[in-house]
Amino acid sequence: MLDKLKNIYEAQKKMTEIKKGLEEISVDHESAAGKIKITMSGTQRVVSIKIDDEMLQAAKAERLEKELVLAINAASEKVQKMAAQKLQASMGNFKIPGL
Repeated sequence: MLDKLKNIYEAQKKMTEIKKGLEEISVDHESAAGKIKITMSGTQRVVSIKIDDEMLQAAKAERLEKELVLAINAASEKVQKMAAQKLQASMGNFKIPGL
């Protein structure tokens, strides 16, 4: 029983370390031929959005909205992949009994 509790404590400690590491990661993604640039943290928070003046024209508002959604989702997918890789590398062969 104590071994299981120790393993759970170690897993929680490791997850806290991983989360801190993810906060330091920054992912950049460009969309619409580089006219929209998204920067997202490793915790999937949008840090910045830069939009080319051409995309800000009223006639292109619908395209801008669609491109923003695509860019944010693509940046989010990059972050998820990086987080999964970091988690896998950090956890290695660490296994929690019963999970």
